[in-house]
Amino acid sequence: MLRSRSAINARAPADLAALPDETKEAQPMKRHRYVIGASSAAALAAFAWLALPGVSAAQTSGNSQGANSNSSIPHYGHIIEIMMENQTYGTIIGNPLAPNLNRLANTYGLATNYFGVTHPSEPNYVANVGGSFFGIQDDNQFYCNPAYAAANPTDTTCAGTTVDHTIHAQSIADQLTAAGKTWKGYFQNLPPTPTSLVMTGPNANGPYTFKWPSSAVALYADKHNPFVNFVGTQNDLASMVPDTQLFADLANNQLANYSLVVPDQCHDMHGTGTCGNLNQLVSLGDTYVGNLVDAIMGSNAWLRGNNAIVITWDEDDFSDAGQTGTGCCGADPGGGHVATIVITNQGAQHIADGTAYNHYSLLKTMEEAFGLPFLAHAGDANVPAMTPLFNTGNQQ
Repeated sequence: MLRSRSAINARAPADLAALPDETKEAQPMKRHRYVIGASSAAALAAFAWLALPGVSAAQTSGNSQGANSNSSIPHYGHIIEIMMENQTYGTIIGNPLAPNLNRLANTYGLATNYFGVTHPSEPNYVANVGGSFFGIQDDNQFYCNPAYAAANPTDTTCAGTTVDHTIHAQSIADQLTAAGKTWKGYFQNLPPTPTSLVMTGPNANGPYTFKWPSSAVALYADKHNPFVNFVGTQNDLASMVPDTQLFADLANNQLANYSLVVPDQCHDMHGTGTCGNLNQLVSLGDTYVGNLVDAIMGSNAWLRGNNAIVITWDEDDFSDAGQTGTGCCGADPGGGHVATIVITNQGAQHIADGTAYNHYSLLKTMEEAFGLPFLAHAGDANVPAMTPLFNTGNQQ
Protein backbone atom coordinates (compact mmCIF):
# COMPACT_ATOMS: atom_id res chain seq x y z
CA MET A 1 0.00 0.00 0.00
CA LEU A 2 2.79 2.40 0.86
CA ARG A 3 5.42 3.02 -1.76
CA SER A 4 8.89 4.44 -1.72
CA ARG A 5 9.74 8.03 -2.51
CA SER A 6 10.96 6.91 -5.92
CA ALA A 7 7.36 6.16 -6.86
CA ILE A 8 6.62 9.87 -6.66
CA ASN A 9 9.55 10.85 -8.84
CA ALA A 10 8.51 8.29 -11.45
CA ARG A 11 5.06 9.81 -11.92
CA ALA A 12 4.93 12.88 -14.15
CA PRO A 13 2.73 15.79 -13.01
CA ALA A 14 0.64 15.46 -16.17
CA ASP A 15 -0.38 11.96 -15.05
CA LEU A 16 -2.53 13.33 -12.22
CA ALA A 17 -5.62 13.63 -14.38
CA ALA A 18 -4.76 10.93 -16.92
CA LEU A 19 -6.95 7.89 -17.31
CA PRO A 20 -5.24 5.03 -15.46
CA ASP A 21 -4.07 1.81 -17.01
CA GLU A 22 -5.28 -1.39 -15.49
CA THR A 23 -3.09 -1.68 -12.41
CA LYS A 24 -2.52 -4.47 -9.94
CA GLU A 25 -3.94 -3.75 -6.54
CA ALA A 26 -1.46 -3.82 -3.71
CA GLN A 27 -1.81 -6.80 -1.40
CA PRO A 28 -4.66 -5.81 0.90
CA MET A 29 -3.72 -5.32 4.50
CA LYS A 30 -5.64 -7.13 7.17
CA ARG A 31 -8.74 -5.07 7.88
CA HIS A 32 -10.92 -4.54 10.93
CA ARG A 33 -14.42 -3.28 10.23
CA TYR A 34 -16.40 -0.87 12.36
CA VAL A 35 -19.82 0.67 11.98
CA ILE A 36 -20.26 3.77 14.10
CA GLY A 37 -23.45 5.69 14.79
CA ALA A 38 -25.62 3.42 12.60
CA SER A 39 -26.76 -0.19 12.43
CA SER A 40 -24.94 -2.61 10.16
CA ALA A 41 -27.98 -2.79 7.89
CA ALA A 42 -28.17 0.98 7.56
CA ALA A 43 -24.48 1.19 6.82
CA LEU A 44 -24.77 -1.42 4.08
CA ALA A 45 -27.79 0.33 2.61
CA ALA A 46 -25.77 3.50 2.37
CA PHE A 47 -23.64 1.86 -0.32
CA ALA A 48 -26.53 1.31 -2.73
CA TRP A 49 -26.42 3.07 -6.12
CA LEU A 50 -29.12 5.78 -6.25
CA ALA A 51 -30.06 7.46 -9.20
CA LEU A 52 -32.11 28.01 -2.76
CA PRO A 53 -32.07 27.32 0.92
CA GLY A 54 -32.89 29.67 3.75
CA VAL A 55 -29.96 31.08 5.65
CA SER A 56 -28.75 28.51 8.14
CA ALA A 57 -27.65 29.04 11.69
CA ALA A 58 -24.18 29.81 10.37
CA GLN A 59 -23.89 33.57 10.25
CA THR A 60 -21.03 35.98 10.71
CA SER A 61 -19.10 35.16 13.85
CA GLY A 62 -15.37 35.16 13.32
CA ASN A 63 -14.31 34.67 16.92
CA SER A 64 -12.05 31.82 17.96
CA GLN A 65 -13.11 29.61 20.85
CA GLY A 66 -10.84 27.58 23.04
CA ALA A 67 -9.79 24.19 21.74
CA ASN A 68 -11.15 21.12 23.49
CA SER A 69 -8.48 20.20 26.00
CA ASN A 70 -10.12 16.76 26.33
CA SER A 71 -9.90 15.99 22.62
CA SER A 72 -9.27 12.36 21.78
CA ILE A 73 -7.99 13.30 18.33
CA PRO A 74 -4.20 12.95 18.30
CA HIS A 75 -1.82 15.50 16.85
CA TYR A 76 -1.56 15.36 13.06
CA GLY A 77 1.44 16.45 11.06
CA HIS A 78 -0.29 16.73 7.69
CA ILE A 79 -3.89 16.84 6.54
CA ILE A 80 -4.58 17.01 2.81
CA GLU A 81 -8.16 17.91 1.91
CA ILE A 82 -9.41 17.27 -1.62
CA MET A 83 -12.55 19.28 -2.39
CA MET A 84 -14.85 17.88 -5.05
CA GLU A 85 -18.07 19.38 -6.39
CA ASN A 86 -21.83 19.11 -6.58
CA GLN A 87 -22.60 15.41 -6.32
CA THR A 88 -24.83 13.58 -3.89
CA TYR A 89 -23.67 10.74 -1.68
CA GLY A 90 -25.59 8.23 -3.80
CA THR A 91 -24.00 9.42 -7.02
CA ILE A 92 -20.57 8.43 -5.68
CA ILE A 93 -20.91 5.56 -3.23
CA GLY A 94 -21.66 2.34 -5.08
CA ASN A 95 -21.16 3.87 -8.52
CA PRO A 96 -19.09 1.55 -10.75
CA LEU A 97 -17.81 4.61 -12.60
CA ALA A 98 -15.95 5.62 -9.42
CA PRO A 99 -13.86 2.52 -8.62
CA ASN A 100 -11.03 4.44 -6.91
CA LEU A 101 -13.33 6.38 -4.62
CA ASN A 102 -15.31 3.28 -3.70
CA ARG A 103 -12.15 1.27 -3.06
CA LEU A 104 -10.96 3.98 -0.70
CA ALA A 105 -14.39 4.26 0.95
CA ASN A 106 -14.44 0.51 1.53
CA THR A 107 -10.86 0.35 2.78
CA TYR A 108 -10.62 3.40 5.03
CA GLY A 109 -13.05 5.74 6.78
CA LEU A 110 -16.40 6.79 5.33
CA ALA A 111 -18.67 9.42 6.89
CA THR A 112 -22.08 8.17 5.76
CA ASN A 113 -24.06 11.15 7.10
CA TYR A 114 -22.05 14.24 6.09
CA PHE A 115 -23.57 17.47 4.74
CA GLY A 116 -22.65 20.72 3.08
CA VAL A 117 -23.73 23.74 5.10
CA THR A 118 -25.58 25.73 2.40
CA HIS A 119 -25.76 26.44 -1.34
CA PRO A 120 -24.05 27.37 -3.66
CA SER A 121 -20.29 26.66 -3.82
CA GLU A 122 -18.50 29.77 -2.55
CA PRO A 123 -20.11 29.87 0.90
CA ASN A 124 -19.28 26.20 1.45
CA TYR A 125 -15.60 26.74 0.63
CA VAL A 126 -15.51 29.76 2.94
CA ALA A 127 -17.27 27.84 5.71
CA ASN A 128 -14.92 24.91 5.29
CA VAL A 129 -11.91 27.01 6.29
CA GLY A 130 -13.57 29.78 8.30
CA GLY A 131 -16.34 28.19 10.36
CA SER A 132 -19.06 30.38 8.83
CA PHE A 133 -20.30 31.38 5.41
CA PHE A 134 -20.56 34.97 6.65
CA GLY A 135 -23.94 35.54 5.01
CA ILE A 136 -22.67 34.74 1.50
CA GLN A 137 -25.38 33.07 -0.59
CA ASP A 138 -24.00 33.34 -4.12
CA ASP A 139 -20.84 32.73 -6.16
CA ASN A 140 -19.96 36.39 -6.69
CA GLN A 141 -16.40 37.69 -6.79
CA PHE A 142 -14.50 37.83 -3.50
CA TYR A 143 -14.18 41.63 -3.70
CA CYS A 144 -17.92 42.21 -4.09
CA ASN A 145 -19.91 44.18 -1.55
CA PRO A 146 -23.21 46.06 -1.85
CA ALA A 147 -21.57 49.48 -2.28
CA TYR A 148 -19.25 48.27 -5.03
CA ALA A 149 -22.09 46.47 -6.81
CA ALA A 150 -24.21 49.64 -6.77
CA ALA A 151 -21.34 51.82 -8.03
CA ASN A 152 -20.24 49.33 -10.73
CA PRO A 153 -23.35 47.91 -12.38
CA THR A 154 -21.36 46.76 -15.42
CA ASP A 155 -19.34 44.35 -13.26
CA THR A 156 -21.81 41.49 -13.51
CA THR A 157 -19.69 39.29 -11.25
CA CYS A 158 -21.12 41.35 -8.36
CA ALA A 159 -24.75 41.46 -9.49
CA GLY A 160 -27.16 41.07 -6.59
CA THR A 161 -24.48 41.23 -3.90
CA THR A 162 -26.03 41.68 -0.45
CA VAL A 163 -23.04 41.14 1.87
CA ASP A 164 -19.32 41.79 1.82
CA HIS A 165 -17.51 38.84 0.25
CA THR A 166 -14.15 40.01 1.64
CA ILE A 167 -13.83 38.48 5.09
CA HIS A 168 -11.85 40.09 7.89
CA ALA A 169 -12.19 37.13 10.26
CA GLN A 170 -9.59 34.39 10.52
CA SER A 171 -9.46 31.17 8.55
CA ILE A 172 -7.60 28.01 9.52
CA ALA A 173 -4.77 29.23 7.28
CA ASP A 174 -4.39 32.35 9.44
CA GLN A 175 -4.44 30.20 12.54
CA LEU A 176 -1.75 27.91 11.22
CA THR A 177 0.49 30.82 10.26
CA ALA A 178 0.11 32.35 13.72
CA ALA A 179 0.99 28.98 15.28
CA GLY A 180 4.16 28.65 13.21
CA LYS A 181 2.64 26.00 10.96
CA THR A 182 2.08 25.99 7.21
CA TRP A 183 -0.74 25.81 4.68
CA LYS A 184 -1.03 25.72 0.92
CA GLY A 185 -3.76 25.68 -1.71
CA TYR A 186 -3.15 23.54 -4.81
CA PHE A 187 -5.36 24.48 -7.77
CA GLN A 188 -5.56 22.59 -11.04
CA ASN A 189 -5.33 24.96 -14.03
CA LEU A 190 -4.56 27.94 -11.81
CA PRO A 191 -4.23 30.99 -14.10
CA PRO A 192 -0.67 32.25 -14.53
CA THR A 193 0.34 35.13 -12.29
CA PRO A 194 1.20 38.16 -14.42
CA THR A 195 3.76 40.81 -13.58
CA SER A 196 0.98 43.35 -13.04
CA LEU A 197 -1.64 41.87 -10.77
CA VAL A 198 -5.24 43.12 -10.89
CA MET A 199 -7.33 42.13 -7.89
CA THR A 200 -10.69 43.79 -8.56
CA GLY A 201 -12.99 44.43 -11.48
CA PRO A 202 -13.68 42.52 -14.69
CA ASN A 203 -9.94 42.42 -15.51
CA ALA A 204 -8.92 40.68 -12.28
CA ASN A 205 -6.20 38.16 -13.09
CA GLY A 206 -3.99 35.48 -11.59
CA PRO A 207 -5.75 33.64 -8.75
CA TYR A 208 -8.29 36.47 -8.63
CA THR A 209 -9.67 35.56 -12.08
CA PHE A 210 -13.39 34.94 -11.96
CA LYS A 211 -13.30 32.19 -14.61
CA TRP A 212 -10.34 30.92 -16.62
CA PRO A 213 -9.46 30.50 -19.43
CA SER A 214 -12.95 31.77 -20.38
CA SER A 215 -16.48 32.00 -19.07
CA ALA A 216 -17.55 29.26 -21.46
CA VAL A 217 -14.74 26.90 -20.45
CA ALA A 218 -14.08 27.81 -16.85
CA LEU A 219 -11.54 25.25 -15.70
CA TYR A 220 -10.51 27.51 -12.82
CA ALA A 221 -13.12 29.50 -10.92
CA ASP A 222 -12.08 31.62 -7.96
CA LYS A 223 -15.36 30.84 -6.19
CA HIS A 224 -13.54 27.56 -5.42
CA ASN A 225 -10.56 29.35 -3.87
CA PRO A 226 -11.56 30.48 -0.37
CA PHE A 227 -8.14 31.96 0.37
CA VAL A 228 -8.90 34.95 -1.86
CA ASN A 229 -11.92 35.79 0.32
CA PHE A 230 -9.96 36.19 3.57
CA VAL A 231 -7.86 39.33 3.98
CA GLY A 232 -5.22 37.39 5.88
CA THR A 233 -4.49 35.08 2.94
CA GLN A 234 -5.65 36.80 -0.24
CA ASN A 235 -2.24 38.33 -0.95
CA ASP A 236 -0.24 35.18 -0.20
CA LEU A 237 0.41 34.16 -3.80
CA ALA A 238 3.24 31.82 -2.79
CA SER A 239 0.71 29.65 -0.97
CA MET A 240 -1.75 29.44 -3.88
CA VAL A 241 -0.04 27.25 -6.46
CA PRO A 242 -0.78 24.87 -9.35
CA ASP A 243 -1.69 21.35 -8.31
CA THR A 244 1.39 20.01 -10.10
CA GLN A 245 3.50 21.67 -7.40
CA LEU A 246 2.24 19.00 -5.02
CA PHE A 247 4.50 16.41 -6.67
CA ALA A 248 7.57 18.53 -6.00
CA ASP A 249 6.49 19.31 -2.44
CA LEU A 250 5.99 15.61 -1.71
CA ALA A 251 9.32 14.64 -3.27
CA ASN A 252 11.18 17.42 -1.40
CA ASN A 253 9.48 16.81 1.95
CA GLN A 254 7.92 20.27 1.81
CA LEU A 255 4.30 19.27 2.29
CA ALA A 256 2.39 21.88 4.30
CA ASN A 257 0.63 20.98 7.52
CA TYR A 258 -2.71 21.73 5.85
CA SER A 259 -3.20 21.40 2.11
CA LEU A 260 -6.39 22.13 0.20
CA VAL A 261 -6.41 20.52 -3.25
CA VAL A 262 -8.99 21.86 -5.71
CA PRO A 263 -9.28 20.10 -9.08
CA ASP A 264 -10.49 22.07 -12.08
CA GLN A 265 -14.15 21.96 -13.06
CA CYS A 266 -13.67 18.99 -15.39
CA HIS A 267 -12.03 16.94 -12.63
CA ASP A 268 -13.95 18.04 -9.52
CA MET A 269 -17.22 16.67 -11.00
CA HIS A 270 -18.73 20.16 -11.40
CA GLY A 271 -18.54 20.44 -15.18
CA THR A 272 -17.92 23.29 -17.62
CA GLY A 273 -18.08 23.90 -21.39
CA THR A 274 -15.99 20.93 -22.51
CA CYS A 275 -17.17 18.46 -19.87
CA GLY A 276 -20.81 18.26 -18.87
CA ASN A 277 -21.83 14.62 -19.02
CA LEU A 278 -22.36 13.19 -15.53
CA ASN A 279 -20.78 9.82 -16.25
CA GLN A 280 -17.75 11.54 -17.78
CA LEU A 281 -17.41 13.87 -14.79
CA VAL A 282 -17.60 11.05 -12.26
CA SER A 283 -14.99 9.05 -14.16
CA LEU A 284 -12.62 12.01 -14.60
CA GLY A 285 -12.90 12.98 -10.95
CA ASP A 286 -12.41 9.42 -9.77
CA THR A 287 -9.24 9.07 -11.86
CA TYR A 288 -7.87 12.40 -10.59
CA VAL A 289 -8.45 11.49 -6.96
CA GLY A 290 -7.07 7.98 -7.39
CA ASN A 291 -3.83 9.27 -8.91
CA LEU A 292 -3.49 12.01 -6.30
CA VAL A 293 -4.04 9.67 -3.36
CA ASP A 294 -1.51 7.22 -4.81
CA ALA A 295 1.06 10.02 -5.04
CA ILE A 296 0.49 11.16 -1.47
CA MET A 297 0.53 7.66 -0.01
CA GLY A 298 3.69 6.83 -1.91
CA SER A 299 5.64 9.73 -0.41
CA ASN A 300 8.02 9.71 2.54
CA ALA A 301 5.96 12.47 4.16
CA TRP A 302 3.05 10.05 4.44
CA LEU A 303 5.11 7.61 6.47
CA ARG A 304 6.08 9.93 9.32
CA GLY A 305 3.77 10.74 12.22
CA ASN A 306 -0.02 10.93 11.91
CA ASN A 307 -1.27 12.05 8.51
CA ALA A 308 -4.66 12.08 6.81
CA ILE A 309 -6.29 12.62 3.45
CA VAL A 310 -9.89 13.86 3.38
CA ILE A 311 -11.97 13.64 0.21
CA THR A 312 -15.23 15.56 0.40
CA TRP A 313 -17.74 17.44 -1.73
CA ASP A 314 -18.77 21.05 -1.19
CA GLU A 315 -22.50 20.40 -1.70
CA ASP A 316 -24.90 18.06 -3.46
CA ASP A 317 -26.51 18.54 -6.88
CA PHE A 318 -29.23 20.99 -5.67
CA SER A 319 -31.93 18.35 -6.22
CA ASP A 320 -33.22 18.84 -2.67
CA ALA A 321 -32.16 22.46 -2.07
CA GLY A 322 -34.06 24.23 0.68
CA GLN A 323 -35.52 21.09 2.19
CA THR A 324 -35.13 20.14 5.82
CA GLY A 325 -32.96 17.12 6.37
CA THR A 326 -30.33 18.42 3.93
CA GLY A 327 -28.04 19.59 6.71
CA CYS A 328 -27.21 19.07 10.34
CA CYS A 329 -25.53 20.52 13.36
CA GLY A 330 -27.33 23.88 13.32
CA ALA A 331 -27.20 24.26 9.51
CA ASP A 332 -30.45 22.70 8.25
CA PRO A 333 -31.54 23.22 5.51
CA GLY A 334 -27.95 22.74 4.46
CA GLY A 335 -25.97 21.88 1.37
CA GLY A 336 -27.16 18.32 1.01
CA HIS A 337 -25.87 14.83 1.75
CA VAL A 338 -22.40 14.21 0.31
CA ALA A 339 -19.74 11.53 0.57
CA THR A 340 -16.69 12.14 2.75
CA ILE A 341 -13.77 9.71 2.88
CA VAL A 342 -11.01 9.86 5.51
CA ILE A 343 -7.74 8.01 4.94
CA THR A 344 -5.11 7.89 7.66
CA ASN A 345 -1.62 6.42 7.49
CA GLN A 346 -2.28 4.03 10.36
CA GLY A 347 -3.21 1.14 8.09
CA ALA A 348 -6.15 -0.07 6.05
CA GLN A 349 -9.37 -0.63 7.92
CA HIS A 350 -12.94 0.24 7.10
CA ILE A 351 -14.89 2.49 9.44
CA ALA A 352 -18.43 3.52 8.46
CA ASP A 353 -19.36 6.43 10.71
CA GLY A 354 -23.05 7.38 10.65
CA THR A 355 -22.70 10.42 12.92
CA ALA A 356 -24.21 13.58 11.43
CA TYR A 357 -21.33 15.86 10.35
CA ASN A 358 -20.87 18.92 8.15
CA HIS A 359 -18.02 21.19 7.02
CA TYR A 360 -17.89 22.78 10.47
CA SER A 361 -17.25 19.31 11.91
CA LEU A 362 -14.31 18.83 9.58
CA LEU A 363 -12.89 22.24 10.48
CA LYS A 364 -13.29 21.48 14.20
CA THR A 365 -11.51 18.16 13.69
CA MET A 366 -8.60 19.71 11.84
CA GLU A 367 -8.26 22.44 14.45
CA GLU A 368 -8.14 19.81 17.19
CA ALA A 369 -5.59 17.81 15.21
CA PHE A 370 -3.36 20.89 14.91
CA GLY A 371 -3.95 22.14 18.47
CA LEU A 372 -5.80 25.28 17.37
CA PRO A 373 -8.82 27.06 18.89
CA PHE A 374 -12.17 26.72 17.15
CA LEU A 375 -13.36 29.29 14.65
CA ALA A 376 -17.00 30.45 14.68
CA HIS A 377 -19.42 27.52 14.31
CA ALA A 378 -16.67 24.95 14.58
CA GLY A 379 -16.92 25.69 18.29
CA ASP A 380 -20.67 25.11 18.55
CA ALA A 381 -21.72 22.40 20.97
CA ASN A 382 -23.98 20.78 18.37
CA VAL A 383 -21.10 20.40 15.90
CA PRO A 384 -19.30 17.12 16.63
CA ALA A 385 -15.68 16.44 15.80
CA MET A 386 -15.05 13.52 13.47
CA THR A 387 -13.23 11.64 16.21
CA PRO A 388 -13.94 8.04 15.16
CA LEU A 389 -12.44 8.68 11.73
CA PHE A 390 -9.33 10.50 12.95
CA ASN A 391 -8.59 8.84 16.30
CA THR A 392 -5.70 6.53 15.54
CA GLY A 393 -6.48 4.71 18.78
CA ASN A 394 -9.27 3.00 16.85
CA GLN A 395 -6.74 1.73 14.35
CA GLN A 396 -4.39 -0.42 16.42
